[in-house]
Amino acid sequence: MNAGGREAARRSRYAPQNQGPDRAITALKNILELERSRDFTDRAVMGGLDKFIEQSAKILPWIRDIEPLRGTNYATLEPGQRHRWASSVMAKLRAESPAQVPRQAPPATKPAAKKTVKRSSPRTKYTLDTPLEELKFIHKATRPKLARLEVQNLRDMIRLFPNRHVDYSQVTKIGEVLFGEQMTVAGRVVRSESAKIGPPPGAAKILINDGTGVLEATFFRQAYLANRFKRGDIVAFSGEIGAFNNLAQMQNPEYDQLPPGAGSSTVNGEIQLTHAGNLLPVYPSTDGLVQRSIRTATRKSLDNGLPLLAEFLDGELKQRHSFTDLTTAVESMHYPDSSDQQFQARRRLAFDELFMYQLAALKKKSEWKHRRNGIVIDSEKAKPVISSFLDSLEFDLTSDQQNSLDGFIEDMSTGVPMGRLLQGEVGSGKTVIALSALLAVNTAGHQGALMAPTEVLAEQHFLSIANQLKSEPLPGEPKDAVRHATLPGSGNRRITMVLLIGSLQGSIKKRIQQMIADGEADLIIGTHALLQEQVAIPKLGLAVVDEQHRFGVEQRGALTQRDPRPHLIAMSATPIPRTLSLTVYGDLDITTLKILPEGRKPITTTLANNNVTENAGYELVRQQVAEGRQAFVVCPLIEPSEAVEAASALEEFERLSNGEFKDLRVGLLHGRMKLTEKQDVMEQVRKREIDVLVATPVIEVGVDIPNATVMMIMSANRFGLAQLHQLRGRVGRGEHASHCVLMSNKQGQIASERIDAVINHNDGFKLAEEDLRIRGPGDYMGTRQSGWDELKVATIDDVDLLQIARREASDLMEDGTLDALNANRPLAKELERVTSAHITEFS
Repeated sequence: MNAGGREAARRSRYAPQNQGPDRAITALKNILELERSRDFTDRAVMGGLDKFIEQSAKILPWIRDIEPLRGTNYATLEPGQRHRWASSVMAKLRAESPAQVPRQAPPATKPAAKKTVKRSSPRTKYTLDTPLEELKFIHKATRPKLARLEVQNLRDMIRLFPNRHVDYSQVTKIGEVLFGEQMTVAGRVVRSESAKIGPPPGAAKILINDGTGVLEATFFRQAYLANRFKRGDIVAFSGEIGAFNNLAQMQNPEYDQLPPGAGSSTVNGEIQLTHAGNLLPVYPSTDGLVQRSIRTATRKSLDNGLPLLAEFLDGELKQRHSFTDLTTAVESMHYPDSSDQQFQARRRLAFDELFMYQLAALKKKSEWKHRRNGIVIDSEKAKPVISSFLDSLEFDLTSDQQNSLDGFIEDMSTGVPMGRLLQGEVGSGKTVIALSALLAVNTAGHQGALMAPTEVLAEQHFLSIANQLKSEPLPGEPKDAVRHATLPGSGNRRITMVLLIGSLQGSIKKRIQQMIADGEADLIIGTHALLQEQVAIPKLGLAVVDEQHRFGVEQRGALTQRDPRPHLIAMSATPIPRTLSLTVYGDLDITTLKILPEGRKPITTTLANNNVTENAGYELVRQQVAEGRQAFVVCPLIEPSEAVEAASALEEFERLSNGEFKDLRVGLLHGRMKLTEKQDVMEQVRKREIDVLVATPVIEVGVDIPNATVMMIMSANRFGLAQLHQLRGRVGRGEHASHCVLMSNKQGQIASERIDAVINHNDGFKLAEEDLRIRGPGDYMGTRQSGWDELKVATIDDVDLLQIARREASDLMEDGTLDALNANRPLAKELERVTSAHITEFS
């Protein structure tokens, strides 16, 4: 049988038709797990899942009513929607389905008593904060290994939750195993021996039989196990099924020896496992730390630690959302009596984390509103400066921009530290609003800082702002990183702007740091280098953080942990869907720019994925240049790479200069060029001395060339959706119709969805929703937003719990004060503990 036939045969074993309920449920679970491993691309079953779902519905009629499948087909759902549907189905199956393995009734015996957990009486008085090294009930040799898992005290031990559980009610018969799949089997040992194979000291080879077949487990470098497993012992192995000499095999599987008669029996020669609480936890581990040692340590930790847990959710809240008690939840995360109990335990603890996250953000926001330690900016003195600056520009502000700026100036004049997220469409004019606010701060004698996530973006801001302020080099100072300009509307008062990035020459960097510390630098532009301890900004009045979604909250907070507290503007050209914005930026007021400047033309976006369409793209550039316009060609790489198949700027510059654009003036711009070289190139572009600029994404922000009408993006499949939209936004800024050409002839499914989204939508807010749909919440936000990488149980994919947590936190603090929170002493105490443990997380 060929490979395709074997695959079809393997999948056909999952078919639910003509099977009993147990087999159908088993098949469904296997299919959904396989689909999950393949990123929900509808490839788990030949021909797609819809026919399989139709057959399953005969036994599980509710399956088609689970959202978001209700009323549609699986094939039409997006991967994120399929993920949500599959997760809901699996949760319902865990709660309602019978055991996977059909069993014959065992001989009449005394019913097994329900499993009870015996907790030993602690002989030593511990607290949840007792350090790991003082926990006498944990073996001395085990403690340093647990410390490598970031366990510091008893609280960490009881919250060292398993990665998964091995469910011994979900055991597969050896005669029915599927090769290449992760499975659990159980049987009686028929042979146990050591063998001199693999690295010293050799291996143990254990053969088991469950009455339907035999399986051999090989434990490399663990020859001692040959003496541990005795003939006749009943053992369970969990791992990937392989084959050797036509024999089912596992290599270094998880294993457990089952006591005779404990949850097992033999019927007609077959090993039968009953579900007597045999959900075995499998913990995260490290070198030299075996599962048995972790299980022993966590069990004893639970015995000592669970009585010390204090419930902090009130009874009404728990009843509203059917949350289990805290002690039960923690116990059940380790040793649940059922899959549903483990699900409910995770739900409770995930909510706890998200609820604390929300309360921390709202508490900080409340404290900001009631703290009078902000820097006061005199709005009357600032207005002439701002007006003069805006009059010097070649465009007028939109009503969105003007309202936002007025709001910022008003906020900064109250004495209350301002905290705002400024989000808006590409080209909506966020930077000019932020710069106006920075100039207002300079007018009041304070320093302003603008922080970008990369050196490239910081340089672009420096060049762009220097151009807008018509600045000049400051005599005697490094011309690449220091400029000065007359502050508009202030007579002859001059301000000094500096650039501080990590790649600056050491002596130049030291001089700029000194200028900042001495207060000589009024406007400071840089990267996270501004957060370093050796950088002192003594008179910081306003911190502007650009591309906020690429920073963590703790980085943002590092600029504002001062007294008096500077004002903060966090900018993002990647609009955040409302649910996530309220969660991630719950401590900030949100200002949104939706109106584009007057005269902006729609950008026509097309895909060039073959010779005909590619040549049409090149012809479009030549045609636009002939009419006096200019074009950008953007490549993901600077130079060719053997590891990444994508266009490079250096190679494309040579090819296009001598090929398609040999009669045009072609320029080159990339991140490795010196700042003065970049300035020279951009000046040539502004003066229309360059027709086509070949560049890397260095031009993603801060480049405003109204005469540019074509953006050609090479290897477009290599860019994210937000970056494609950002690059497209570099054109369409003048009076002429503009075009974006996506050059891509190699696309995976996700890349195709991104490109289709960019072609079909010009609205950045719509694209943000599309990006969320395509990637799912976790991938969309990443984990660099501080807090998400700190969570132990919850993830940002817990959208329903996020909404509940946000609503409950908002209701608790709806009057804008901390009174209701402080009245609930257990909750306030827990919040204080969490926020002090992760002080930078909520800064």
